[in-house]
Amino acid sequence: MHIHNRPYHSAADYNHMRRLLVEVLARTGPPAYATIGNLDWSRCAEDDPNAIYQVQFWFDGDRLVAFAWPSGDQVEIVVHPDYPVLFEAALAWAEADHHDRGPEAGSSPLRAFSYSRDETRQAVLTARGYRNTGEASVYYAQAIGDIPTAPRLPPGYSIRHVRGEEDAEARAAVQRSAFESTFMTAERHARVRAAPTYRPELDIVVEAPDGTFAAFALVWFDEANRLGVFEPVGTAVDHQRRGLGRAVMVEGLRRLAGLGARVACVQTGVDEEPARRLYQATGFIELDRCYAWARS
Repeated sequence: MHIHNRPYHSAADYNHMRRLLVEVLARTGPPAYATIGNLDWSRCAEDDPNAIYQVQFWFDGDRLVAFAWPSGDQVEIVVHPDYPVLFEAALAWAEADHHDRGPEAGSSPLRAFSYSRDETRQAVLTARGYRNTGEASVYYAQAIGDIPTAPRLPPGYSIRHVRGEEDAEARAAVQRSAFESTFMTAERHARVRAAPTYRPELDIVVEAPDGTFAAFALVWFDEANRLGVFEPVGTAVDHQRRGLGRAVMVEGLRRLAGLGARVACVQTGVDEEPARRLYQATGFIELDRCYAWARS
């Protein structure tokens, strides 16, 4: 074993990250700290296209076995299960990076994440002075077998997938409305469509009678592990409580089944009650909770 670390260098390194995520999921199964879909979505969500260059790698020879991606006051760490000691190495690097970035990293303590059942991570976090903040996301999953029955759409509504650039602004608008946020734009959606895991047939929308989009679900498919990830899902404010959220999720499950998927998963904040009710109503079961830990 010859472990060495270095920062992200080039687009070829993105493929290293993707391969590691596929390998880890194949070994551990869900819940996962990240999938290739999560990776693509996180990269598209960054305002700075060069943010990926903040990632630090740990290699065993030519094989990537761990990485840490700092962003603001938090760090996402992925470690191959054969190299558990690298979690502490990655965390120590993130602490030094957070200190060195100073104001750029924010004034809050560094945060890292652990599932409630990941005793190895929790032991390292505790030993290094971190405490569980209670802030958590809930990880849901369901086996893809009998697809739930989709609710009947209201008259004049139809379901389809995004048709590329011609739908970019409408797709961005429905996400802005659903989350009451300015985050999604046509330009950012173009970055989403360019992501290696993106499939247009899994960018699902409900079209309203006036031609606007009323709801959406973006699904990412890890073909090697036959796992689908819903990220994100939403319904425009003016179209809520009509069963549209469940409709796009059931359609996503149906399309995943057609691709040979075995499992679908989705995450949301523990306090996001409407989202949690939607996922549970669509057949998803809580597997675990991923908690934020902060260093004193």
